[in-house]
Amino acid sequence: MSTEADELHAWMPWDLSYELGIPVVDEQHKHLVYLCNKFRDKLTNRNVGEGASWQNALSDALRETVQYTKTHFSTEEKLMQASAYPNYDYHKRCHHEFIETITYILGSFNLATLETAYEFSAYLKEWILTHIAYEDRQFQSHIIEYCKNRSVQV
Repeated sequence: MSTEADELHAWMPWDLSYELGIPVVDEQHKHLVYLCNKFRDKLTNRNVGEGASWQNALSDALRETVQYTKTHFSTEEKLMQASAYPNYDYHKRCHHEFIETITYILGSFNLATLETAYEFSAYLKEWILTHIAYEDRQFQSHIIEYCKNRSVQV
């Protein structure tokens, strides 16, 4: 994981305003931001003289992001189901669409150009921040209330 010093120079620094007050989700969001920064860092610091190997390094970082995203979405979905969150189906569909998109991109990443790789990193950043800031805020109070009423630690 990154340190606070790393975060000061990160492409997408973590901000306390992203926190939902659901510790397990907040920690996972921090890690997603870290992985997005890692992907962008590998893109920015690629060794151009190595030909297509920059694509391999990026593909590995992207694969790690896809795997962790699946884990994170599973956590959120379990919390939403347990708390009977009324918009669960919609939120799960958003997760599914994002996984489909990044899995598709991963499958064809060996054909990526630098331009498309940078565009994808911008897409990843925007999606993460929008999803945290808007979509996840929709279930925030519902899950916090559920956990508080049942003395559940998350």
